[in-house]
This record gives sequence, C-alpha cells and structure tokens, in this order.
Amino acid sequence: MGKANEKALEFINVLVNNDMVGELENHDDQGVKVSAHTYDVLKVSIDEIRRDYSDFDEAKRFIDFFAIIVGVIIHDLSKGSIRKTSETMSHSQMMLKKPDYIMKEADSLLTEVENQTGLKIKESIRKNITHIVVSHHGRWGKIAPNTREAHIVHRADMYSAKYHRINPIGANEILEALCMGENLVEVSKRFMCTTGVIKDRLKRAKMELRLKNTKHLINYYKKTRKVPIGDNFFTKRVKETAKLIAAVDKKGFKKLILTNQLLDYLVDSEIFEPAGEENERKN
Repeated sequence: MGKANEKALEFINVLVNNDMVGELENHDDQGVKVSAHTYDVLKVSIDEIRRDYSDFDEAKRFIDFFAIIVGVIIHDLSKGSIRKTSETMSHSQMMLKKPDYIMKEADSLLTEVENQTGLKIKESIRKNITHIVVSHHGRWGKIAPNTREAHIVHRADMYSAKYHRINPIGANEILEALCMGENLVEVSKRFMCTTGVIKDRLKRAKMELRLKNTKHLINYYKKTRKVPIGDNFFTKRVKETAKLIAAVDKKGFKKLILTNQLLDYLVDSEIFEPAGEENERKN
C-alpha cells in the first residue's frame, strides 16, 4: 500500500521539474533569483502557520496545505515567461492590468501537470490555487486575496519582498576590490550588479560613518578593514537575504520545495478526484 500523500508528491515533483518553473532559476529580481524568492515565500508561509497554530495537525483542519505549496510554486511564473516574449509589461504591471494573463498561465500549467500525471485536482482546490496566484500582490494588484491560504501567501510575499529582495553585496566587499585597484565598472562586473548598486552601498557606509567622500571611506577601511554597511534595517535585509541565497545555492530550489514540512500532512483523497469520476466526466 502506498503512502497517503504518494500522488500529491508525484504531482508536486512533476510541477517543480516543469520547464516553466525551472525558468525561475534563470532570472533574478533585484539581485535575488526568482526561485530563491519562491522558496522564501513558502518558508515564510510555513513559519506563519507554525506561529498561528499549536501544530500542523491543528493547522491542517483550517488551512489547505496543498493549495499553498502549489500556489507558491507558480505564483511568479510570469517573471520568467514574459521575459521570453515581446511583452513589455513587468510582472507587477501584469498583476495589476492583466490578471487574466496570470490566471490563464497558472491554469494552463496545472492542466499540463494533470495530463502528465493523470491526476485531477478537485475543483475547489484548483480555484483556490489560481486565486492565490492572481491575488498575491494584494492591494498592489487587481484582485485582493479572499481565502485563508491567499492571505497567508500574500503576507509572505510582502515580507519576502520587503526584507529579502535586495542584492546582498555590502560596502566591505566593494571597498576590498577598490583597494586592489579596481574601478567602479570593474567592481560592478565582479559582483554582477550595476554601478548604481555599488554607489548606493558606498553612500550608506559614508552616511553611517559621517564621512564626506569615498576617498575618506577607503582610508577608513584600510585602517579598520571593516565598515558599517548601513542602518539596522538595511543590515537586517542584507544579512537575511545573503542567508537565503546561500541556503538555496547549497541545497537547491527543487530539493527545498520537495522536502518542506507540509508535504507530510497531504492526503491524496482530499486533493484529487477519484479516477472513476474523471473518466465519467470525459465520457
């Protein structure tokens, strides 16, 4: 006899190995891979569930774990897909002005995975998943979240965007390169970011130390070998983002998704339609 979540695991495994989901690893948003952000949203969602309920058994009575997992995996699909087309709108603009595009894209991928696995998601769960996707920007999008699961993912997405969507390069690494004789353009290429990011990090360090110019900052760094990278909020963002990126780079996006704690609480019979019902529908 198979596990109670065997089919759910199969569905999610096929989903994360789909080319559209894989494309998220090829694009970044402000220095962070979209795939890393996607994992972060799932992690933050799980953290909220853990915080709000005594345990996952209690939470499962009120929260659809499968909808959250799948909804999170595909919530930013367009960040990858629109870059492969002639579409001029950004993901944020699409969420606000073309939510139908976002909805159809998510729906199409779910259908593709259903056809590959022979598993049909129950209609109420499927609607919840696509609602999570199309509403995850909240008031910054066209559609507001109206299910528990959608609210959880929206809050997680906001938190991740606020704290963990920033190039984690800091002034110390930049100053080390400058001390080796590199110019701003060379430093930007070294850290794969714009010169604007380099200038911003140097400016933040100068503000913290109340230094007038970069020359003074370099001299300070030569003496101390360390400078503050910014105020407390900025420092928190940089450190947490660097930790997130390191975790995803070390373990891999797919492995992190496929080993998340919610998977153990999925029950196939609660998620998918019986095979007989699907065959009757086709006939």
